Formats: sequence, C-alpha cells, structure tokens
Amino acid sequence: MAERTLLWDVFEYVFEAARRRIRLIRTYRNPIFLAREWADAIKAGDFPSRRAFANAIGLSHARVSQVLGLLRLCPQALTQIEALGDPLSSRVVTERKLRPLNMLSGKDQESRLKRIVLNSL
Repeated sequence: MAERTLLWDVFEYVFEAARRRIRLIRTYRNPIFLAREWADAIKAGDFPSRRAFANAIGLSHARVSQVLGLLRLCPQALTQIEALGDPLSSRVVTERKLRPLNMLSGKDQESRLKRIVLNSL
C-alpha cells in the first residue's frame, strides 16, 4: 500500500510541474477578416441566406448580421483595422467596439478608431 501512495505522490508532482509549464497563448480573430470570410462563404452560394449561414455555424442570424455590418465601414477604417493583422494577440478591436463606428462619417470613423486602438494598447 505504501508503494502505491509513493507512486501516486510522484505522479501528482510531475503532473503539477507539467501544468505549470504549459502557458496558453490566446489569440483573437480580427473582426474584419472574420466578416470577409463569412461574406465570401455566403457569396460562394453555399448558403441561400444569412439565416442559413448562421444556423450552419451555430450562431444567431442577428450576430451574423452584426459582424457582416462591419464591412460597411469606410475603406480607410477597414484598411487600418486590417493592418493590425489576423490573429490578434489581444482584443485591440472587437466587433462590439467597432459597431458604433458605422453611424459616423468617414473622418470621424478614423479618429474614433485611433482612440480605440490607443486605449487598447
């Protein structure tokens, strides 16, 4: 019985040491890249509607519409967001942060986007 306890203690020690060494590296999708991928999938004809696409990927049609709505941002803002790359190492920009920009003019979108990025760094 003592041997089993000793072996189990050694196993626990090795397991704990291994768990401490493992560090998860989280990555986040750039919402513009995601929106372009979804738009391309819908345009390819695989899905007759946004609702059908949403059902296929397990999201609500409202969420799909929110993400695809980001493609209505001005071209300069889209270029700036794409320049951040994909994937992102942190949540520099998210769909929820970018959604209000659609209600602004092009110049205002650019200035607000700069503030969003600077506040996230």
